[in-house]
Amino acid sequence: MHTLYASPLDFSWIAPKTYVHNEGTKGELLYIVWFYNLKNTMEKTITAPIDVFLKTDTGEEYADAYYPELVDYMKELDEDFYEGKKYQSAAIAKGELAPDTTKHCIAMFEDIAPQTKQVEIFVTGISHFFSWRRKMVDYSYKITYKKERNQWKLIEHGMSKEWVGVTP
Repeated sequence: MHTLYASPLDFSWIAPKTYVHNEGTKGELLYIVWFYNLKNTMEKTITAPIDVFLKTDTGEEYADAYYPELVDYMKELDEDFYEGKKYQSAAIAKGELAPDTTKHCIAMFEDIAPQTKQVEIFVTGISHFFSWRRKMVDYSYKITYKKERNQWKLIEHGMSKEWVGVTP
């Protein structure tokens, strides 16, 4: 697990996993599933206005999605899975985070091209903590992975000025 200690918000994650739903059928869909955590290290409630996006080397861009009916299939891909662990999407997790609270999150990226060999995950809303209320532009935290032998290998991670977002 990787952890970014960026007080007042700790951000940790594991490498994405590949999940094939309805494998071998006409309804087969390839997902990239990414688990991450947000923890408030402050003694007061904070706001975490996060969004998560994925860009592939095939030129596709995805906003994270959340399909509750698939969580039971995907949760066992989480290296830190335990019975009773609850997952949220960025859309649900964003907003207020109570003191000393951790939100366990899952991002699902649907219908990924099978030939995808590299992905970049962008997380906005975790930097410029005290500037969010002033509506400043937030840099993205960019995490790059390359596929090797059906597993995603971390290539690099850090702040990026690159803007990414999926237009509806």
